[in-house]
Amino acid sequence: MNTASLLERQAEELPHKTAIVFNDKKVSFKELDETINRFANLFIKRGIRQGTKVLLFIQPSIELPATTFALFKVGAIPIFIDPGMGLKNLLRAVSEVVPQAMVAVPFIRILSLVFRRSFKQVSIKLDCTKLLEASKDESPCFEKYDAPADEMAAILFTSGGTGKPKGVVYTHKIFITQTRLLQEMFNLTSDDVDCPCFPLFSFFTIAMGMTSCIPQMDSTHPSRTDPQELVAGMLEQQTTFAAGSPAIWTKVADYCNARGIQLPSLRYLVMFGAPVEVGMHEKWEKILPNGTTYTPYGATESLPISNISGQTVLQDTAALTLEGAGVCVGKAVPSVEVRIFGKDEIIVAGDTVTREYYNEEAATQESKLDIDGRLWHKVGDVGRIDEQGHIWFWGRRSHVVDVGEERMYPVPCETVFNRHPEVRRSALVGPRINGRIVPALVVELRNGSTKMTETLLKELHEIRDRYEHTRLIERFYLKRSFPVDVRHNIKIDSLLLCKWAEEQHS
Repeated sequence: MNTASLLERQAEELPHKTAIVFNDKKVSFKELDETINRFANLFIKRGIRQGTKVLLFIQPSIELPATTFALFKVGAIPIFIDPGMGLKNLLRAVSEVVPQAMVAVPFIRILSLVFRRSFKQVSIKLDCTKLLEASKDESPCFEKYDAPADEMAAILFTSGGTGKPKGVVYTHKIFITQTRLLQEMFNLTSDDVDCPCFPLFSFFTIAMGMTSCIPQMDSTHPSRTDPQELVAGMLEQQTTFAAGSPAIWTKVADYCNARGIQLPSLRYLVMFGAPVEVGMHEKWEKILPNGTTYTPYGATESLPISNISGQTVLQDTAALTLEGAGVCVGKAVPSVEVRIFGKDEIIVAGDTVTREYYNEEAATQESKLDIDGRLWHKVGDVGRIDEQGHIWFWGRRSHVVDVGEERMYPVPCETVFNRHPEVRRSALVGPRINGRIVPALVVELRNGSTKMTETLLKELHEIRDRYEHTRLIERFYLKRSFPVDVRHNIKIDSLLLCKWAEEQHS
């Protein structure tokens, strides 16, 4: 069982269909598979073998999927580390995973010379920008490695948004199962056209036989996306499926609505990385005459877990969300089971649940459970499951504020304050002040002001007193801008905000 077999099948069945569009260049599935085979032969010559751990730092391009699937064919293990996680975390991740090879942009190769200690085991270094030229004389044929289903296929690092980034071990079975589940979730076919605003997602859609039109954007900073350029590309390519951070789709929605632009070909607009506000679904309802939004729920360690459409949200769950019930993320997808462990912790089991973190035994033991001989993963989130089987997300477990016997959950509290017209977003925190945990709310205003007017404070107090689950909030803070995660630029770092709130009283 080898993940590369998925793409081989598309090359056999759809040889002349366009697989990738990038910089006005089109590559068919046959051409892509031949490029993958040439890369695989080149890698073997350069010393990359079955079991070799290979760092990948490649910008969205034809080389990114070609390199990845070539490594699968060889039986090597690609390692994906988000370069946006910060230099300290990046170097620590490289040191811990002990790679033997690297395929990267020139900047990372220079970095490896400056920080030799972290990269000391990397003996093979290839410039990804020269692979096409270096491999042009290699054979377009390659016999792929026949991998056992549960053999390590890749290591994907978490973003480190709520702690130290950890390397998640993926198997070929997990990749293949994920591809099938995602295809079934959205009823995708080879007729669909993808705009992958999260680069790794394109591996799945290409494996399904879809055309992947790689957008011109900085995928490491999704919040900086140029909506005009992205929309122009989607209209030109007649995109039917697009996926990425809500930070991207917020800018695109505002751009389209301000100009009365619709995207009639787009049937599936997928947003992930953080809870999506009801207002986002409302914005996109005007832009998608023939489609709707989707907000799948999952984690690097377990993807996907559940899914829900914006249409369902607006019809069935939005009113409850706005009153503080949490965000409904839908029902568990087929072959995945979700339970509540203890009072409120979400755990998941199924064929797409990863078994371990690489070289992180303590973290593995902390996040995994054996219940009746079955492996379960603690997602790190809290919430509930209603009578119909819908999962309601209340926030990260590490962001819960315990006040005596009562627990205050981030999302239910923040949602009701976010409805205030001046509030852009808010974060529940529990700073330790004078020796005790003080439930507080940090607010970011739409105008960026840090001046708390008497009127605003009075209105925040009125909202607090209106709801039973917010009544314990004692303090309100204003901050000009919130720290967010590096991967999706949308998930609020509440732990950092909590430290900031404590510093206001130091």
